[in-house]
Amino acid sequence: MFGTTLVNVRSVSLNIEDGVTATKTRGIVDGWVNGEASASGEISINTENLQLLIDAASEAGSFQQVPEADITFTGKTVDQELKVAAYGCKVSMAKVLEAGASNADALEHTIPYIVTDKRFVEINGVPYLDQNRIAELGD
Repeated sequence: MFGTTLVNVRSVSLNIEDGVTATKTRGIVDGWVNGEASASGEISINTENLQLLIDAASEAGSFQQVPEADITFTGKTVDQELKVAAYGCKVSMAKVLEAGASNADALEHTIPYIVTDKRFVEINGVPYLDQNRIAELGD
């Protein structure tokens, strides 16, 4: 789901950069500290589903003006399911078109995105970020 719109994807990725790093005293590791967290990924879609983003861009005035949206990914196999939510995702365009003369498949487009909301990412309903750190930020 991209906001409230169902989008069928060919592939999707979500990468988290946690920023946790080891602390050292006189060159010896003695603990860790939280660092800056960020998340980003890419969505690969066909032209039919790209049209949904084109419609949103037209309504917003341009691709750069498309508002952030929450993205929910659900992956299922016969006996497993994983639900990942990424909040406040800002999309852009990367691979606007991928096509080849010998390619019988539909046209493919790559949409990169970055996570911008402090709710960040949830995996099967469990927040990735320490909620105490979030509370320290205030509203």
